[in-house]
Amino acid sequence: MLKGDPAWESDEELLRDLAVALAEERDVPEHVVQAARAAYTWRTVDAELTALTSYDSILDAELAVRARATSTARQLVFDAEGVSVQVEVTEAGVAGQVLPARPGRVELLTATGPVEEAELDELGMFLLGPPPAGPVRFRCAVGGTTVVTDWVCV
Repeated sequence: MLKGDPAWESDEELLRDLAVALAEERDVPEHVVQAARAAYTWRTVDAELTALTSYDSILDAELAVRARATSTARQLVFDAEGVSVQVEVTEAGVAGQVLPARPGRVELLTATGPVEEAELDELGMFLLGPPPAGPVRFRCAVGGTTVVTDWVCV
């Protein structure tokens, strides 16, 4: 025991002092919550920087003119080092493929967190339901690597 430290004569006294210390501040201060959230967003920064949109059918003017009358499907391709995530979004849902094909999982994410997830089949393909309104992205965990796509509004 160091000089100046409180001396507890029994476990009951120690527990009583701990209970008083814990009761002093039950609510986490808002600035601490904000700092924790900000720190938490950095946990996937490496993955987020690797999966950039390399193709979006909505930006392909020639395809848009031809498809406008016949199709409402949107095609997206996200490329990272060694991983490609190809997605087709329709009113019925999302169909996609992760290449090269490996065992893994894909999650559909919104700003509030995961909405739906699916296992990749032996060809790296997956099916998800219709995405919610607003920005979404995909997180793919394959072969020990996690790739997170850009945010897109579908």
